[in-house]
Amino acid sequence: MRLRLRRRRALAILTASCALGLLGGPRPLAAEDKLILRGNYYREASTRVLAPEVIITKDLPDERLTLGVGYLLDAVSSASIAAGAAAVTSGDNVFTEMRHGTTVTANSKLGNNYLGAYFRYSTESDYRARMIGATYAREILDRSGMVSATYSASIDRVFWIRQNIRDLRDWTSTGDTNLLQVHYLNLGYSHALHRTVLAGANVEGIVARGPQDNPYRKVLNGLDESHPLDRLRIAPSVFVRWAIPKARLVFEPRYRYYADDWGIRAHSIDARLHIRATRNLLFRLRYRYYTQTAAFFWSEDGNYPADAVYRTADPKTSDFLSHTPGAQVALKLDRLAEGVEGLHFLRGAWVMATYNHIFQTNRFGNARLGSLALSLPF
Repeated sequence: MRLRLRRRRALAILTASCALGLLGGPRPLAAEDKLILRGNYYREASTRVLAPEVIITKDLPDERLTLGVGYLLDAVSSASIAAGAAAVTSGDNVFTEMRHGTTVTANSKLGNNYLGAYFRYSTESDYRARMIGATYAREILDRSGMVSATYSASIDRVFWIRQNIRDLRDWTSTGDTNLLQVHYLNLGYSHALHRTVLAGANVEGIVARGPQDNPYRKVLNGLDESHPLDRLRIAPSVFVRWAIPKARLVFEPRYRYYADDWGIRAHSIDARLHIRATRNLLFRLRYRYYTQTAAFFWSEDGNYPADAVYRTADPKTSDFLSHTPGAQVALKLDRLAEGVEGLHFLRGAWVMATYNHIFQTNRFGNARLGSLALSLPF
């Protein structure tokens, strides 16, 4: 957990940047068997994340079922005092931690109904996480609209390593248990306003209870962090996708508002431009603006009295803003499969590269993130 909070922040950014791509991202129930190999990379001034990933999906057409399994190895290296290196290693030394994650998925389409479920288990030196989730979507109004609902529950155990001697202890924060429970609900609706315009809205809600601070991170006067045990979050969002067929363009603006009972309020605007240069070559340009207020217990100077109920040194609870320009290129390999003898197995394959650069005003500083992916049918 020395790097858990920063790792999860990095992985969240990686996931948001890489999961949805020019090829439409993870389309529900694509009728094909495929192997996806992906390498994810994230870098801040003092933290580096390398996360290779492999995903296999198998379509069972007779049963109208698609099964999948994925494995992620998350290697995080850090020399950050802010992340707890000084407390753990008695100095600003580089250390690396590993996280192993396995995900199993099942999806099906029955008429106008889409159903999906997954289970994910991940483990690291001082953290155990289990997540189960389900999705339901239905096409309505002669398939011009779609309603959807997604629910997931995460049951995690939080530990801390005393004095870096592998003495594993429960981390109970300000409570009496090391159990962290997170419940997530997403309700959405999208509608085809025109043959070239799709619009939609989503509402996300998250309820978390349990230790949500970092036992290795100290505030300025050396006291442990202490965050509230409960956190309620809500985030409505809207999007529009406008296709311009003659120009081979799709313009996709998004807006998301975020609020929680820690006092944080955030706005994000994310604009994407999809460009189909040729039949097999696609580009995406992206710009995201994000701004947020500070949590009610954030202190600008980092000093807290000894009797303060809540204390934090987490930059994510400060007020800050960020700008994220990015680009993506995707190449379908069908032409190579047709033109070169012996490469017929590449029919339906694609490669994709993504890069985003984050300019932000919090203590983490600027960051670079990207991914390289290869999808092979079988």
